[in-house]
Amino acid sequence: MVITLEPGIKTAPGRIMVHEEDIVITDTGPRALSPLSSLELPVLSG
Repeated sequence: MVITLEPGIKTAPGRIMVHEEDIVITDTGPRALSPLSSLELPVLSG
């Protein structure tokens, strides 16, 4: 089974932050499919 964790938060009016991690669940336990995030997330402006 594969699950996706995709938490999101409203950071300011009209701005949101979303992060996604994909994880496969196997007989021996979970394994990350996507790189895990660093402790500090980059800020993108647009």
